[in-house]
Amino acid sequence: MNITVGQAGEHLAAAVLIEMGIQTMVSPTKGADLLAFDAGEFWRVEVKTANKLERVDRTLFHFATTRGSRVKTKITSETCDIVACVALPLRKVIFRNTATITGKSTRLSKNRFIDGCERKTWEEAIKWK
Repeated sequence: MNITVGQAGEHLAAAVLIEMGIQTMVSPTKGADLLAFDAGEFWRVEVKTANKLERVDRTLFHFATTRGSRVKTKITSETCDIVACVALPLRKVIFRNTATITGKSTRLSKNRFIDGCERKTWEEAIKWK
């Protein structure tokens, strides 16, 4: 993935949070791309962006839920609290608490990226803390 796609995903995720009334700033740091303030808590958000469907059956978006350029390590709660999975072609975001990330990749059906998925998944993600 190129840097432009990643930046587009970061700004889309930030815009979605801001539209929901959540104070958010793009702040790329080691392990997190956004800082969000909601429900009296600060949340470190790592953004993962997919700009196309997988080739196999064209129904899944693939997100590499890892960090690092050479050695890939699974995202953990040490560096971020929430992962924002951005389906760039659909302009939709699904938020997941880092505790629910179980592997080095996450696949989500395009059918999950529906109207209202952002608020619903954000509320589910912040319940974990």
